[in-house]
Amino acid sequence: MRLSLPRLPRTTSYDLTLVAVVLALLAIGLAMVYSASGIPARDQRDDPSFYLFQQSLWAALGLVAMAAAARIDYHRLRPFAVPLLVVVLVLLALVLLPGLGTRVGGAARWLRVGGFGLQPSEVAKLALVVYLAFWLGARKDLAKSGAALPFAGLVGTTCALVVAEPDLGTAIVIGMLALAMYFVAGARLSIFGLIGLAALGGAVVAALAQPYRVQRVLTFLDPWSDPRGAGFQTIQALYALALGGPFGEGLGASREKAGFLPAPYTDSIFAVLGEELGLAGSLTVILLFLLLAFRGTRIALRAPDREGTLLATGVTMWLAAQAWINIAVVASLVPMTGITLPFISYGGSSLLVGLAAVGILLNVGHQGTAEPAHQPRGARGARGWGNGRSREPAPRDRRSPRRLAPVTRAVRRWPPRARG
Repeated sequence: MRLSLPRLPRTTSYDLTLVAVVLALLAIGLAMVYSASGIPARDQRDDPSFYLFQQSLWAALGLVAMAAAARIDYHRLRPFAVPLLVVVLVLLALVLLPGLGTRVGGAARWLRVGGFGLQPSEVAKLALVVYLAFWLGARKDLAKSGAALPFAGLVGTTCALVVAEPDLGTAIVIGMLALAMYFVAGARLSIFGLIGLAALGGAVVAALAQPYRVQRVLTFLDPWSDPRGAGFQTIQALYALALGGPFGEGLGASREKAGFLPAPYTDSIFAVLGEELGLAGSLTVILLFLLLAFRGTRIALRAPDREGTLLATGVTMWLAAQAWINIAVVASLVPMTGITLPFISYGGSSLLVGLAAVGILLNVGHQGTAEPAHQPRGARGARGWGNGRSREPAPRDRRSPRRLAPVTRAVRRWPPRARG
C-alpha cells in the first residue's frame, strides 16, 4: 500500500537559489575588496577599511533596490523606459564635456556632485535592457529588414558614446546583451548575422583606432615582449593565479596586491582572489556565475510574456558576459580591457545597478512561476498538465492495445494562500 504525503505549500515563488548565489558573490566580494584594498586604503586614506566601508554602504543600498525591484511588477517599468534611456544618453554625452566628466587614469567615466559619483555607462546597461525589452516585445516585424535600422542606430549610438569615454569593454558588454535580446525577440537569422558582423567590425575598428589599444593586442599575443611596460599587468595577474596553487595562500596573504598588481580591488580583483583562495576559490566563483546564468536562462524560458523573456535575457547576458570578460582578461584569454567583476569588484554604481537588475530578474521569475489563486493544487500552475487534470496517469491494460479511460478522483481544493 502506497502512502501519499500531503504536499506542503510553498512559502515563496521567488527564485531563492538565485538570491543565494547573488548573496554568496556579494559576501565573497566584500571580503576580497577588504583584502585587496587594505594597503592602498591605508596609504591613501590612513584607514585600511575605507573601501570596505564604502562598498558595504553601496551593497546595503543595492540590496534595498533589489528587494524593491523584486516586489514591483516589471510591467510598470514601461512608462519609464523612454525617459530613463533619454536621461542616460544625455549623461553619457555630459561625461565627455571638459569640466563635467571626472577623469581617472585617462578615462572620463564619472560624474561627481560633491562626494557622490555616478558612472553613466553602468546605468546605460539597465536603461537599454528595459527599453529594448518593451520595444522589441511590442514589435511584430522583426523579420523585416526595416526593423533592424532603429535597433542598430540606438545600440550603435550608445556604444559609440561609451567608447568615446573611452571604455571599450563596457561597450562590448552592451553590444552583446543587445544582440542577445534581438535574437531572442525573433530576428531573422540573415539580418541578425549582418548586424553581428557589423558589431564585430566596429569593435575591431575601435580596437585599432588608438595606439594603446593596438599595443594591448600585441601584448596579448606576447606579454613577455615588454614585461616592465605594456605586459606588466598581464604577467603579474598570471603570477598571482600561479602563486595561489590549489587552495591559495590564505585570505589577506596576497603578495601581488602589494604594489605589483595594478587595480587590485577593481579590474584585477580576480587575480587577488586566485592567489589568496587558490584554484578552489576561483572555480567556486566561476561556478556561481554559471549557476546565475543558468537560473537567469530558466527564468527567461518560463517568463509569462515576451517582455519578461527579453528582460531576463538582457540581465542574464549582461552579468554573465561581464563576468566572463573580466575573468578572461585576468587569465590572459582576451586582450586587456578595463571592466569590473559583477558583485565582487569595488564600485558603487556597478554594484547598485547590478543588484537592481537582479531584482527585476527575480520579479520576472516570480510572475512566471506563481500559481493562480483559483487553480487547485492538482492542476497545472507552471509545470502541471495544461487541461487542469490531476497528475495521476491513466491505467494501462496489457491485454488490450487500447488505453482505458482515465480513472478520475476528486482533487482536494486548497484555500488560496494569502500573498504578502
